Amino acid sequence: MSGLLFSIDNGKVEGKMLKNIMCFGDSNTHGFIAASGERYDENTRWTRLLQRHLGIEYYVIEEGLNGRTTVYDDTEIKNTNGKLYLEVCIATHKPLDLVIIMLGTNDTKERFNASPKDIANGMEQLIKILRDPNIYNNEILIISPIHISDKILDSPYCESFGGLAGAEKSRKLAAEYKELAKKYNCHFMDAANYAKADDKDAIHLDKEGHRALAQAVYQKIKEIEKSL
Repeated sequence: MSGLLFSIDNGKVEGKMLKNIMCFGDSNTHGFIAASGERYDENTRWTRLLQRHLGIEYYVIEEGLNGRTTVYDDTEIKNTNGKLYLEVCIATHKPLDLVIIMLGTNDTKERFNASPKDIANGMEQLIKILRDPNIYNNEILIISPIHISDKILDSPYCESFGGLAGAEKSRKLAAEYKELAKKYNCHFMDAANYAKADDKDAIHLDKEGHRALAQAVYQKIKEIEKSL
């Protein structure tokens, strides 16, 4: 099987249940390649690299969707409202030990007319779903996304993101998300501290960004485990 990193037996390694980690995000979790629109392979995507860092006692579940928002219905891209899928996604993959959410970039698109506070309110709705003990009752890591760079002015996505307006919003999300994480007792990290957007489109991670983010998330998971 292409891309298989290890062999497991009914979700176990030597009789132990794997630690299941679900990564719920948008195109930067899916592995969208700037400019080409194709998908990075298993040797490049941060989610697959995270799996390698963590090893065979963990199972990293990729739930990245191009265009996904926190709570907004997009008339131009079907089925991208994260709120409408998150609970189903949790039920599909449970039991889960950690849910990682990295969303917000698509919410900055001009057509949603959403402020950074509005986007944070969308993230809060997702956190509330995860904090319902009938749905999920374990660790949550909120990751504020990488910044949209000023190269957006030369990007094919310039109009969609309102030029520099989307970039400015993206830079304000970390502060909002950090407060949410504190309020709901979630873990937090800022992807922009470790990676930046590919200059080809000002939005998506390049190969180095995927490598850097994988390493940073791995370190954060180890930090979370030590704190439990």
